[in-house]
Amino acid sequence: MSRRARLAAAAALALSGCANLPSIPGVGSVGSVLDRNAGQVGKNLGGMAASGDLQKSASLDMTQEHYLGKTVAASVLARMGGQALSPEHAVSRYVREVGTVVALAATGLREADDRPAPLRGWRFIPVESTSVNAVGNPGGLVLVTTGLLRAVRSEDELAAVLAHEVAHVQRGHTTAPVEAARKQEQLTTGLLQGTSDVVHVFFGKVVTLGADFVLDKGFGKKNELEADALAARILGEAGYDPGALAAFLGRELTRLYSVAA
Repeated sequence: MSRRARLAAAAALALSGCANLPSIPGVGSVGSVLDRNAGQVGKNLGGMAASGDLQKSASLDMTQEHYLGKTVAASVLARMGGQALSPEHAVSRYVREVGTVVALAATGLREADDRPAPLRGWRFIPVESTSVNAVGNPGGLVLVTTGLLRAVRSEDELAAVLAHEVAHVQRGHTTAPVEAARKQEQLTTGLLQGTSDVVHVFFGKVVTLGADFVLDKGFGKKNELEADALAARILGEAGYDPGALAAFLGRELTRLYSVAA
């Protein structure tokens, strides 16, 4: 059975139960509304399968990623509760210099499925905050708190943290949740064409909540390990200690456990 035939069969099976809704006591008109909406979704699904819309890509181009990154970084900066240091600040210049070395090394290790180099280049921005944190954003914007800068004990450790965030951006971890939500939105728009407004509102909220959940919860263990591995390679390529990230993270975990105890 072809992929198109399987999709049509799945749609028919999923929607067949809706035909019995009006016969359930107390359902009445509600069942009719659901039945009409479900029938329309089934028609839309068949049309999208036939036209190839189900296979359309939701990938961001580099211009879209750039502007998305600026928006996400502004939101992250607000959550951090601090202000970015001036680009002319000595700390900003230092972080930028280390970050540039790391980014150049990462570029030399790019793989075929990695994101292209950021449209406007990499930007490494220190943020005044007591928290120990660094965040890589789409478009190559990396925020690092002054709390983290105080916590690192060497330039190797700073480079390690920046390399980890660069790895997330280069491997596409920062754009994947957004592209997944965008793909879902594309599918939702096509599937729900011609259905009731209340159905659109419900699915729109589900898509938004799903994207927020993934972004707030991080990139997942697999992607974190992948970023760690690439960061070690970047550090070696840039002339820094590949073990610096493990040393820093191990010390931070010990500190956090001691605070919680």
